[in-house]
Amino acid sequence: MRAMIIDKVGGPEVLKMAEVPTPEPGPGEVLIRVACAGVNPADWKDREGRVAVFFTMNFPYILGFDASGIVAKVGPGVTQVRVGERVITCSNHGQGRWGAYAEYVIASEDRIGPLPKNLDFAQGAAIPVPALAAWQALFDKGGLKAGQKVLIHGASGGVGNFAVQFAKWAGAGVAGTCFAENIDYVKGLGADRVIDSRSEDIGKAVRAWAPQGVDLMFDVVGLRTLPNALDLLRPGGILVSILTLVDDGDIEADMAAAAARGFTKVLHYMNDVGARAQLKQIGELIEKGGVRMPPVQVFPLEEAARAHQMLQSGQLLRGKLVLRVADL
Repeated sequence: MRAMIIDKVGGPEVLKMAEVPTPEPGPGEVLIRVACAGVNPADWKDREGRVAVFFTMNFPYILGFDASGIVAKVGPGVTQVRVGERVITCSNHGQGRWGAYAEYVIASEDRIGPLPKNLDFAQGAAIPVPALAAWQALFDKGGLKAGQKVLIHGASGGVGNFAVQFAKWAGAGVAGTCFAENIDYVKGLGADRVIDSRSEDIGKAVRAWAPQGVDLMFDVVGLRTLPNALDLLRPGGILVSILTLVDDGDIEADMAAAAARGFTKVLHYMNDVGARAQLKQIGELIEKGGVRMPPVQVFPLEEAARAHQMLQSGQLLRGKLVLRVADL
């Protein structure tokens, strides 16, 4: 099969096209013919070797967690998906298998959801990791409930887009930070208060909106961009900080400092084990019009390096990047 591989860690220049053997699905696994692969910040960090703390990198190595496509083959014991089904998945790349930057990818059936009927493959590939990261941060880690107030720090990106909409769907009040050029976009997602993170004093703006502090803050950006995040929480509030692998500070010390002040700080990274149920629920919300998709910019697989450069350099102001692998 055609695949975008790396033979060593490094910059975007290490990405190259190659022919590699098509993988075979084992027990409980599914082989998916890939239409599109989502490009996430985790991908360029993976390319640089930062994700190797979670699993062993064996070369040649194929990047990419998210994929949309058609089920090509199922392994023994698979009962929940069928050959020919249009699906989305976060794949088994998080367990060290070859990723989605290829014509075929392996995923366990519990990591596969149906492609929402109102989406094309490019949109579908933009769902799994960012949507699951947002859902789990708000509800599994943050315990968000109707009537609470939440601040989404970094509301215009792939994760933030979903987080704002999921929080509104749950009946919470939502404030979001973003750059000035994205204010109207984040308002359109349903945010009650949008804060220009360049020109406004975020702390002052949040306190004016939520004088007692917010119940939950979800930091999608990183520690350095909002060092006094705990000051924005109400007593007993929760700070969920996404694992960036580049700006996480002293994790244990920060958690202890939060606990000493009566807050809870949670370091969050997406859990894909058993993600099928959440992918299905998110897909149903999208089909019903309760959640709208972020804008998607599509590159051919051969231009993966350009997509990485754009994402890593901060040129992507909103939405998602996707690689088109095949026209299915």
